Amino acid sequence: MLPNISVIICSRNPSEALSVRRNLLGTAKWPKSLEIIVMDNREKNEGLCAVYNQGVAKAKGRVLVFMHEDIWMMEKDWDVVLLKKFRELPEMQILGVAGSSLLVDYPYALWAVANIPYTFGKVVHLIEEKDEFFLTLFNDRDGDQEAVVVDGLWFAARKSLFEKISFDEKTFPSFHFYDLDISIQALEFGKVFITTDIRVLHKSEGTFKEEWKEWSNIFIEKWKDKLPAKTLNEPPPSKELLKSANLNLKGKVKVPRW
Repeated sequence: MLPNISVIICSRNPSEALSVRRNLLGTAKWPKSLEIIVMDNREKNEGLCAVYNQGVAKAKGRVLVFMHEDIWMMEKDWDVVLLKKFRELPEMQILGVAGSSLLVDYPYALWAVANIPYTFGKVVHLIEEKDEFFLTLFNDRDGDQEAVVVDGLWFAARKSLFEKISFDEKTFPSFHFYDLDISIQALEFGKVFITTDIRVLHKSEGTFKEEWKEWSNIFIEKWKDKLPAKTLNEPPPSKELLKSANLNLKGKVKVPRW
């Protein structure tokens, strides 16, 4: 029997990969229908586009999940929720847990600067070296929102999408902009969404160094005819927040252990 979901993980740390595998199997309702593809990238040190293209070629599931190896699923039965989303939204090609319905091109292609109501999603962060445990609110609403780009920490896509497009490993041979690029590509064939119904924990924070800025310029040059990008449907206003905020969870929520 073919798997329903294939999870593709680029790995540089075998112990982290083992941890995330246990988490995925322990939180899925149907673990036997999961295909977990861990791409060991320690020796080759290839960019994410190249690694993910290799993972797609191996994958047999009809829905593909791309995730960092420092991600944990926070809630049970996430696989049921994920498959239901793709079943009920036939036009959806990609589903993420954070992103934006507006992507600007100046000064950099950073989706989070669009701010609410365009940004959407809720991601838990556990930064053990700083003793920090918090929920990042990109919006205070819940549910689904149409978007133009998703963040690459965790997102899912239809396997059939990769019969038409692929990760652009020639333009982006490093570890940046694979997520925004594949999102913009997907918009040619359907819609991109973000949901708060699938909650993940991220054990690190993003960094935006000089190298990232250089890749931003390359991304903007590639998509200059599409940027700024925005959905046709204006997202509803936030209930309270005007910009992203962090909610401290220490002492309020039990840190999951897998």
